[in-house]
Amino acid sequence: MPSLNFVYRGCTVDIQIGERATLWDVTIEVTPFDGVELIEPFGARKLKLAKVEELDVIQAALIEEVQLAIDHRLVGC
Repeated sequence: MPSLNFVYRGCTVDIQIGERATLWDVTIEVTPFDGVELIEPFGARKLKLAKVEELDVIQAALIEEVQLAIDHRLVGC
């Protein structure tokens, strides 16, 4: 199961991607560091995506979407 782990704007991001025959099972967890305030907390998100795109395309899109979501939820942005 591929995983993506990175830090963005004071939040750790963990994305786990599982593979089924026709689906990608995706779990996304965003955890802010102490002192980082979010308008709304994330919690864990689970997605099932149809396997219409290659894994590298899915990974790039997930990273971009998570970064945008963090940008929109940071206090003061």
